[in-house]
Amino acid sequence: MTRKSWLTTLSVVALSLTLGGVACSQVPATPPVAQAAAAEAKPVELVVEDQFARRQDLAAYRGDVVVLVYGDRKGMDSCKELGAKLHVVFHPTAADQTPEKARKAPVVALEGLPAGQRSPDALILPVAAAGNIPGVIKDLIRAQVKKASPEVPVWLDFTGVMEKQFGLRAGEPNIVVFDGVGRLRLKVNGTPDQATTDKLLQTVQNLRAEAAGLGKAP
Repeated sequence: MTRKSWLTTLSVVALSLTLGGVACSQVPATPPVAQAAAAEAKPVELVVEDQFARRQDLAAYRGDVVVLVYGDRKGMDSCKELGAKLHVVFHPTAADQTPEKARKAPVVALEGLPAGQRSPDALILPVAAAGNIPGVIKDLIRAQVKKASPEVPVWLDFTGVMEKQFGLRAGEPNIVVFDGVGRLRLKVNGTPDQATTDKLLQTVQNLRAEAAGLGKAP
């Protein structure tokens, strides 16, 4: 698949995401707020835990593009749906697979890489933004998330760091995109509409190419 045809595929899938997914079924009261960040910014330090009480550090994913899809309790169903669809865009063989098999699906390879060079992944990771809550409630949330997602790790924000650092629109999906060195490059607060979905997908693809040394993303 050529670079041009891959970008065309992204555009087509973006349309299906909006017409058949979250952005269509749950029209936001106000448009989403999308904000690009300068590439010169410093890498973000972000450390939380998952439902298995394991440490999750953004720095551990250097070399790949990381997309965190996060929301509060009322927004988690929309986050889950949007995250799954975004994952399939960059990992087409994940479609119709179990969550465990879907997360192991290979990313679509970038064109123009030297033979044997790895294509940077686009990691779509869910985050439950629970906020600053007591320890007893943390255990309850951890157990609930583990029951709902017994295999796929879900990052748990028990300090409100996601809202503090990146903003949060209540009851809707929120998205932050980090490049291969951990710098924030795009954030979206609110259910993405057509234009925002296109921008999101194109940004992720450009950052994958940048991480692979194929040129600086705009």
